[in-house]
Formats: sequence, structure tokens, C-alpha cells
Amino acid sequence: MRSLVRAAERVIDALAVLSFTGMFLCVLVQVILRYGFDRPLVWSDELARYLFVWCAFFGWIIAARRRSHLAITVVVDKLGPRGQAVFSLISAIANVAFCIVLGWYGLQITQRNVDIDTVALFFTFAAVYAIVPLAAVAVGFHALADARSALARLATSKAAA
Repeated sequence: MRSLVRAAERVIDALAVLSFTGMFLCVLVQVILRYGFDRPLVWSDELARYLFVWCAFFGWIIAARRRSHLAITVVVDKLGPRGQAVFSLISAIANVAFCIVLGWYGLQITQRNVDIDTVALFFTFAAVYAIVPLAAVAVGFHALADARSALARLATSKAAA
């Protein structure tokens, strides 16, 4: 199971790099062709926007995995181990709830756009929106792992008390 998780993490990291690189190249080529040759591409702006969306969601997944989201911990730092565990558990439960809501609505918007084509590209808007429920599931799993960890810390702090 651990090797499957590690493989999924590597795939997500690679897709994040690819989406960012694709976005960067689309913008670079567009600038060069537009201002250097006065021959802009029709599709590169649109593709860059969609790759930016995917890149942002991949970043969210990676930040959730690394637990590197921005946080203000002034209050939490003043709590003891038990209080910190309770706060972590509440935070993880809120994250799971958010992921459920986002996944549900993301799935609905993806399904509604299966037959709507993008303006200049060869795929439908469902491909653009598909990252929303996928990211919600991935981040939801990380939040469940955080909840499990918080419960374990809570149990050890109870036993120590």
C-alpha cells in the first residue's frame, strides 16, 4: 500500500511540473509570436489558463501532503499537547467536510460540461473541471490521515494524563 501511495505522489508531482511547464511555454511562445512576429496563436492563451487551473489544484494537493499551507499558529502554540491534538482534529474534520462539498459540486460541474467544447481547443470543459473532484479526493485522503494522526496524539495525551 505504501508503494502505491508513493507512486501516486510521484505522478502528482510530475503532473504539477508538466502543467506549470506547459503553462510557461504557452505564455512564452505566445509573447514571442505576438510581439516578435506579429502572428499570435489562437489557442495558447486558453490552454495556458486551463493549465494554470490544473497547476493550482496540483499545488493544493502537494501542499496538503506536505502540510505546508500557510497557518497562523499563535493560539495553537499556546495550547498543550492535548489542546493541539483537539485543534488538529477539528481542523482535519473541517478539511474533510470541505473536500466532500467541493468534490460533490466539482463532480456535478464536470458532468454538466461533458458536451461543451472549449473555444479554441480540441477537448470539452469537462477536462478543465475534472481536476476539482480529483483534487478534493486527494486532499480529503490527506485530511483523513491528519485526523487519524490527531486522534492518535489525543489518545497518547490522555494516557499520559
